[in-house]
Formats: sequence, C-alpha cells, structure tokens
Amino acid sequence: MQGTWPLPPRPDSSTALLRAATLARAHAETLDAPDLRSRLEDLAWAAESGGDSRFQTELAAAAPALLGFLLGFEIDGSPPGLLRAYGGDAFGRFLHTLELTPRPVTGSILEIGANPYLFHLLLRAVFANATLVGSNFFDHDIFSTKVGTARHRLRNEHLGEVIDFEFPTFNLETVHPYPFPPGSFELVYFCETLEHLVVNPLRVFRELRRILRPGGHLVVTLPNAVRLTNVAAMLAGRNFFDLYQEGNGVHGRHNREFTLAEIRTLLERDGFEIVRAETRDRFDYDSIPIEAVDYSGPPARLPWRKADLEERLRSSGGTTDNRGDNIYVVARRPTETRTTTAPPGRATAAPVGSSSVLADDERLVSFLDLIEETHEGLRVTGWAFFTDDVSGLPCEAEIVLRGQDRTVRHRAEAMSRPDVATAHGLDLNAVGFTALVPRSGLPGPGLDVLLRLRRADGATAERPLGRWGSAPAPDGRGSAEGEGTGGP
Repeated sequence: MQGTWPLPPRPDSSTALLRAATLARAHAETLDAPDLRSRLEDLAWAAESGGDSRFQTELAAAAPALLGFLLGFEIDGSPPGLLRAYGGDAFGRFLHTLELTPRPVTGSILEIGANPYLFHLLLRAVFANATLVGSNFFDHDIFSTKVGTARHRLRNEHLGEVIDFEFPTFNLETVHPYPFPPGSFELVYFCETLEHLVVNPLRVFRELRRILRPGGHLVVTLPNAVRLTNVAAMLAGRNFFDLYQEGNGVHGRHNREFTLAEIRTLLERDGFEIVRAETRDRFDYDSIPIEAVDYSGPPARLPWRKADLEERLRSSGGTTDNRGDNIYVVARRPTETRTTTAPPGRATAAPVGSSSVLADDERLVSFLDLIEETHEGLRVTGWAFFTDDVSGLPCEAEIVLRGQDRTVRHRAEAMSRPDVATAHGLDLNAVGFTALVPRSGLPGPGLDVLLRLRRADGATAERPLGRWGSAPAPDGRGSAEGEGTGGP
C-alpha cells in the first residue's frame, strides 16, 4: 500500500459523518445477509477505487446498515448487551477513523487493542484486500513481560455468522521488542489505547515506528482532554472523569488523557511526520443532549448545546479550537531520517502540506547520572538518545566543559545501558556515555558541563548537563550542580 492523503476533504465531510452517526444510533438498520453483503461490497469498492468524495458519501449512506451489522454481534463469554452498548457509543468515532485512513489500503494492517473487535469487523469489511492483524493485553499485572495469545469467538445470530479471532497478547509498555519484525506493517491503528497506559506510555510511539515500514502510516485516536463535553460537565458541577470499569484493573480506566497539541509534539519528537491532525465530535450536540455521568447520581442531560458552550468560551476569552470529543491524527514514518540545523527550541520551515521539523535539540533525551571529581580528573556519566532513532547512541558523543577562560571538548565512550534501552524501547543498549576529562585539561572554576551528540546522518544536538562549581582540587573534592534530566 502506498497510502496517500491529498488535500483536506470537503469542509462538510466531518459534519456529514457526524449527522450520519447520530441518525444511525436512532435508526440502525438490520439487513438480511444478501443486502448487507451488497452494501459492504459497494463500500469496499469505494474505499479502494473511488475518490474521497465517493467514499465519504458511501460511508455516510451506509452508516445505519453498518451500525446494525455491528450491533448484531456478541462475544462468547461476555455479558449480554456489552457490544451493543459499546458500539452505539463508539460508532461515530469508527466512521471518522475510516474516513481519515489514507487509502487505498491493501497491505498489512495492525490494530492495537482490537478487543472487542467491532472496529476490527469494519476494517475486515471495508478494506477487504488488506491483511489484518490485531493485538490485545488482558493481564492485570501492569509490569508483565509475557507474550501470549488469546482467542475470542464472535457470533451474529441474525446473519448466522461465527468469526474466530486469535491474536498475540502483550503489554505495550513493558515488552520490547514487540513480537513483530521491523517494517512489518504499512498501516497501524493505535485507537483509544494511549489513555489507558500507566507504566511508560511515551515509549510506545518509538516501537510503533519500528514496526511500520518507511512511508507507512500510523492512525491515532484518543479522547480529547479539553473536549467541549468536559466543559459542560464542569459547568454543571459534575465529574468529567470516566467511571471505573470493575474487573478490568488499572488498564480499564483512563489514566491520562491528552490534548491535540501534546499528541502532535510527542509524535514529531519520535520521528513521525504529521499528515493530518484534528478533533471531532462523535455526535451532533446541537441536535442531541450532552449527558453527564458520574457517581453522584443517575446520568443527567445537561441544558447546554454545542453553540451555547462555544459562546460561553468566547465571551470569557477562551478558545473554541480543537474542542471535539476525540483526537484524530494520521502520522507517517518518513522514508529517510530528517535532520535540521535550526536553533535550539525552534522548528524549521517545512513544505506546504507536511509537518514542521523539530530541531535536533528538541529530539534529544539525556540524563546525567554523575559528575564527580577524582584524582585523575572530572568524571561525567549519563545516557542520551535521539527520540526518532531507536538504534542507540549516535556515532560521536562529546563532553563540553565551558569555563570563564576557555572551552574544552572531550570525547565520551559509549556504555551499555540495558535498563534505559528496555524502558524507552530502544533496539541497542549502547545509549550510555562516560568521559574522564584529565585534571590538566580542566578549565578554571565554575564549569558549565554540556553533552554534544552527533549522529552519522548529521543530526547534532547540545544539551546542558549541569555545573561544576569549584576549582580542581588536589584532594579530588569539589561541588556539582547537576541538572539531572535534560530531555523532553
């Protein structure tokens, strides 16, 4: 698959899907098998061969039948009605995600967190020529490093259909590497999962980048922390956090939600190009009420519509930008590693239609373990890596000592740090560095200690590590003011 996303779709495309989802929830269609098959075939053809306008039109028109199709399924062993409740609530998001997917989709696809398989069923039907794989994690041990398999059976009594799913199970945060070779997939869906992670969520993007082929796409969706419905709940004095999901453990709740700006930044720092990024509502809140759900009482319909809430924000000096229910981002793994010589903290200009390129300093994570003066000199030890490089320490690492009278550079040696590599999802362990600067080479008192890294492709970054506050002493004693961490 060479997925493409041309110009943004017509301005009314998201509105059309929003209204289609709202209508489908009120009037889902239960078609017989031949009629449903014909409807799905038409939609699959539009996804593979039709233009954007044709696919968006077919998707909106098929919404009642698609929802009826999904609501007919049950998972063996699950409480009756579980999928019906989940499907009705998530259906709007399903439609938006399908529309935003770069097409055509004909290669290998991975859906992270495929359970309870409703979106997986839509992917099988709409992208019929793709090879589809899913993954899950059900263990309540949040530090588990086991890789296993799980099997689930879905039944649709109306259609007489039985579908078995058997997929790998592993903890996204603690298993490294994931049980897929590098470049395994042309498209990865990472939907409604990041907010559930709790141990080391931000390492996930680097691993997803590893299993994507160059030029492949990552589709990320998750709840928007600053969505308008949260504003409505707060105005009503209701809690906007989700209820606990009993029996699902720590991963059964939202441990942290994000904003659109945060997700863009995190993806760019880990070497992705942003193709599309926006927020959208799941339903039309000018036509249906917003509900508040918490432990203070039964679900309550709130008196405000979307237009009322937006006016309140504007009148109070707030922003109405990116207030949709969910965040939708399409990101691309570049075919080549990008570098820049932009000043620290600034992004270089990028061609129209592409994402900004973060300066090298912004893609550097570093940590100082030790600044210590010995009889031989000054020992500096720590670890560092570029966030868009999962291979390990760049080719050259230098410790820079900047004194009042002169600056000294000293080459650092690479060290094996399997603890860091495992925690951050890196392929190699050689992310540590150490340097012993001879006493004779130390500048005068009051040294700024910096780390300078240069990768083989030219990416260069410099990061302050700390300050050595005293002059070199014969007894090997002095004072350090280490900065500890210097990464994003």
